[in-house]
Amino acid sequence: MKGFKSLSVIALCMGVMIMMTGCATTGPTASQSDAFKKAVDEIYRIWSKTNLNPDLEGFLAIWDANAVKMAAGKPTAVGPAAIREMKQKAFATTVYDTFDIKTEEYQLAGEFGWARGIYTIVSHPKAGGTSVSDVGTYVTLFHRQADGSWRVYRDTMMPLPK
Repeated sequence: MKGFKSLSVIALCMGVMIMMTGCATTGPTASQSDAFKKAVDEIYRIWSKTNLNPDLEGFLAIWDANAVKMAAGKPTAVGPAAIREMKQKAFATTVYDTFDIKTEEYQLAGEFGWARGIYTIVSHPKAGGTSVSDVGTYVTLFHRQADGSWRVYRDTMMPLPK
């Protein structure tokens, strides 16, 4: 009986995994994956540009209406108003000297997709002072909009140990 229970648990787990991976549907085509990758690269290009040349509205334009931004050591920003407030504070106090985003992996799954990689940010206080370098990892979840475009749905970043 014990072996049967173990086998049942394994079978149940495998069934859940199959359902979660969507084996009943086909995965994205190569052209869909390529289009997603291009869209993500463009979002990250805008993300970098709007930080290097402070552009609050441009920065907010890449975020979904239900977006959440999480960063180590900071409160979670839930929704566009909180993300606006978070970025306004950053722009008021910080000058970004470099803002590099290197994506190492892209995945597409229906109306959602995600990317992960490494970021390098060098900044200094607007009031003057020493530059700070921040190198870390990130995961961003994207949501396809009704018009077919992609926006940032969830984002989290974490600095690497120094």
